[in-house]
Amino acid sequence: MKVLFEDEPSPVATHEEEDDRDDSSGMGLQEDDDNESGVLTRERIAQRESQAVFYLRLMVMAVLVASAAAVVVVTYLYMSGAEQDEFEQRFHSDADKVLESVGKTWDQVLGATDVFVLQLVAYARVSNSTWPFINMPNYNLHAGKLLKLSKAFVALTGVFVEPEQRDDWELFASQNLDWIEEGKRIQEIDPDWNKPTDFNNTIHYKLWAFEGQTVGEPQPYLNNYLPLWQQHPIIPEFGQQPMAVNWDAWFLPAASKGIEAAAKNQVAALVPAGNIAMNQSNDFEVFFKKYADTFTEQYVDLKEGEAIGPVGTMAYPIIDSLDAIRLNRTQLDSNKVVGMQLFFFRWRNMLVGLLPSDSQGIVVVVTNPCKYPFTFQLDGNDVIYLGPGDLHDTQFDDNPLLSQHVSLFDIMQSTKESEDGSAYTGVPLSTSYCPQTIHIYPSQSMQDKYVTTDPLVFTLVALSIFLFTSTLFLVYDCIVARRQRIVMEQAIASGAIVSSLFPEKVKNQLYKEQKQEHKKEQSMMHFLQNRDDDDQDGVAPGSSKPLADLFHNTTIFMADLAGFTAWSSKRTPCEVFEMLEALYGSFDKIARQRKVFKVETIGDSYVAVTGIPEPQAQHAAIMVRFAQDCIAKMRIVTKELAEHFGEDTMDLEMRVGLNSGSTTAGVLRGEKGRFQLFGDTINVASRMESNGVKGRIHVSQATADALIAVGKGHWLTPRVDKIVAKGKGEMQTYLVDVSPSKALSSGGTSTISRSSNSGARSKEEGVLAARPPKESRTGNTLNLDFKAEMWV
Repeated sequence: MKVLFEDEPSPVATHEEEDDRDDSSGMGLQEDDDNESGVLTRERIAQRESQAVFYLRLMVMAVLVASAAAVVVVTYLYMSGAEQDEFEQRFHSDADKVLESVGKTWDQVLGATDVFVLQLVAYARVSNSTWPFINMPNYNLHAGKLLKLSKAFVALTGVFVEPEQRDDWELFASQNLDWIEEGKRIQEIDPDWNKPTDFNNTIHYKLWAFEGQTVGEPQPYLNNYLPLWQQHPIIPEFGQQPMAVNWDAWFLPAASKGIEAAAKNQVAALVPAGNIAMNQSNDFEVFFKKYADTFTEQYVDLKEGEAIGPVGTMAYPIIDSLDAIRLNRTQLDSNKVVGMQLFFFRWRNMLVGLLPSDSQGIVVVVTNPCKYPFTFQLDGNDVIYLGPGDLHDTQFDDNPLLSQHVSLFDIMQSTKESEDGSAYTGVPLSTSYCPQTIHIYPSQSMQDKYVTTDPLVFTLVALSIFLFTSTLFLVYDCIVARRQRIVMEQAIASGAIVSSLFPEKVKNQLYKEQKQEHKKEQSMMHFLQNRDDDDQDGVAPGSSKPLADLFHNTTIFMADLAGFTAWSSKRTPCEVFEMLEALYGSFDKIARQRKVFKVETIGDSYVAVTGIPEPQAQHAAIMVRFAQDCIAKMRIVTKELAEHFGEDTMDLEMRVGLNSGSTTAGVLRGEKGRFQLFGDTINVASRMESNGVKGRIHVSQATADALIAVGKGHWLTPRVDKIVAKGKGEMQTYLVDVSPSKALSSGGTSTISRSSNSGARSKEEGVLAARPPKESRTGNTLNLDFKAEMWV
């Protein structure tokens, strides 16, 4: 169906199609009287347009290439950066956990040792015993608990014996060895002890020193001896060495310096691991490593293939003081050191259980200025000894964010200052004697877990997509260019034929006469009552009156779907028709309920009128109500259809324009005759729709006057700016709101203010279309369908 406007294209045409027509009209072929000259002109225009398209094609390809490069680079940098950040964050998290756990472990070790030493001192006080003549009952039971808490494998208690006390000490020791049998008994019933318990020990009742592989005579050091006395667990002799009873600890290899520091400074001295031999040409290092490993094997159970690893020694001074919970270290001279508590531990055990099971590849290096460093790798609960020396991966040295270096003393201080605090109140850890430092690094295995090839893979995928898209574009462009070339050649040939058949004036006259064939008439009411009859034959010119009447009080409704072109381009024709039938079917029901006469639908446009065929006093108010119902119904229908056609269906919105005035309505009889509207009222209604606001009702001054006349002025809100309509100039228009809140806020008045001072009006309402859509007019007739042959 057609509704024609004067000098304007059909409202059915989209803005894109109108632009195309504008461009075509702007480049209209200038025909000369010489037909050959006209053909040449067309060819030159076609050549110029082809050249412009070629340059545009090059520009599009350049944009595609630049976009592809930008996306590829950004994708790779973003993903690789994200993985690197995750890697660094996880390293810091695991490193902090290691340091925190190490601090808590040593806080527990030193705290348990302090309690044990305090028990020795308390026993001496309670039993009125004098140092060094102390034989603590249940020693093995207390020492066994100490080992559990300190993660050590052997505990030994040594006492300082002055030279003049030596004979008395040796007699005391020979008469108080019952603790050995007690220790064996406890070991027999201990489920964690898997070593032999049925053995005889060689015991020296006199002080002795182990020099090389022989037992020698000790000499006083610092004016006393330090014989080892009670110990747990009890082990058999190994090699040529007897049981450690009365062994002068001043002659313990590699430990004597730590014992001296602990005794002089009243600190806990951590002796470096002595069973590390990095210099195989050093006979003493090789011998002592073998000796220390053999000594350790008597106490610990090793898994198959498991290395003993570094073995450390802790020297803790026994101070004869019960004056305070926390020792006053400002009075070192008055605090008498009467013995030394020693325990041996595997460094591996100090690092077990520091990390959760999903943490992998944390490398821990322990260094000190006195001995060799050594390296472990932590994989969850597993601790792997990598070997002596600093064996961390040096590739991480250049990144300061991927390493942490903290002394054991500082770790202890951090534990003390933490929220949980420290429970340790004994002597501090030595900072002057061989301070131990913990270094933490990631490993290659940890980096491989977080820094993957995914950025490269995704980058290649993105590049492949762009290459595929570019290739598809080139193929499509070639096909379109070929089709365009064929169409252009046919258009030039057709234009040449038409120009050769008709002079310019004759051709224009033929077009004019075709537009003037509208002179047939019959009763308007008769047509409306029999609109379903299909037997309307053509009528010869002048044989009867035209089927047309003039209606003075009418309101025209014109609406289209904003976003329909983009939406329909992604759907099949069946889907488009299903959506339109569902939407316009619901509008038809509302029209019947509101007594609104539906004229036609053209694509995504809907045309209706009130006041035709029967007069309606409130034609404008009825149409506003109808428009409001349609907008509301559309939101419901699109929401329901979104499940079938996609979420973007809900993005469709209706733009509505209303105008009131006189309208001529009639039927152009002949083949495919149909009901049509004529007049300037339709023209203005189209202007209201094209300059309207999505989801709002846009009305002209005429419709506003009609609403005011029936007491509905409070529905109206003047637009901030006037629209500029072709052929009309500036026009004051209104937006309609029939909500209850609008009526209440206006106090029920039917008058409006033409000068709006509302600064809060939406931005959309104050923005006019940059250019109102053009419309095709013949007389004052709304053209509701296409003439396909005119736009090929």
